[in-house]
Amino acid sequence: MIFYSFINDKSSASEQHKAAHELLNKSLKKAHGIERYTLSSGINGKPFLNEFPDIFFNLSHCAGLTVCGISSGEIGVDAELIRPYNGKAAGRIFSENETNFVSENPDPDEAFFRIWTLKEALGKALGTGISSKLAGYEFAFQGDIPHCKAFPQNVFTQKVLLGKWVVSVCANNAENNFEFMNLL
Repeated sequence: MIFYSFINDKSSASEQHKAAHELLNKSLKKAHGIERYTLSSGINGKPFLNEFPDIFFNLSHCAGLTVCGISSGEIGVDAELIRPYNGKAAGRIFSENETNFVSENPDPDEAFFRIWTLKEALGKALGTGISSKLAGYEFAFQGDIPHCKAFPQNVFTQKVLLGKWVVSVCANNAENNFEFMNLL
C-alpha cells in the first residue's frame, strides 16, 4: 500500500521529514493496527521496524508531499515535485535511451522526474540509495508501466499526483497491485 499526504509546499526539509514520520505512524496504524514500534537502521542506513521484521516500509518527502510505502518485502519509494530539470543531471545518470525518452517527450520535465524517481526508488529498495550506481540501470516503459531489465524480478509502479508530483515505487515481490491512498 502506498500512502501519501499533502503538506505545506513551503515546509523546510526538517518539517517534511517530521511530516513523513507522522505519515508512517498513520500508515502503520491503518495497514496493520500498529501504534508502537522501534526504528533501527540497516548497514546503509535504511530504517526498519525492530518488532515487525515481516513489514517493510520506505518514506519519501518533497515540497508539498510525503509518501510512505508499506509492503511484505523490500520496498523503495521516491516522490518529487515536477519542476524544470537540469539537462546536465540526465546526461550523468541517464542512459542514452532514457535521455531520448526525456528529450522526445511532450513534457520533458515530467519525463525527467519519472525516470529520476524510478532510479531513486530502486536504490532505496536495494538499501543502497544513490550510491548503487543507478546510471547502470536503464528504465523503459511498456505503455505507462515502468520496468528495468537489470531487475526483472522487481515490480515498479508510478503515479503522477495532481499533475504536480511524480511518485515511483519499487518492490522485490509480486505485490504489484499497489494502491495509492491519501491519508489526510
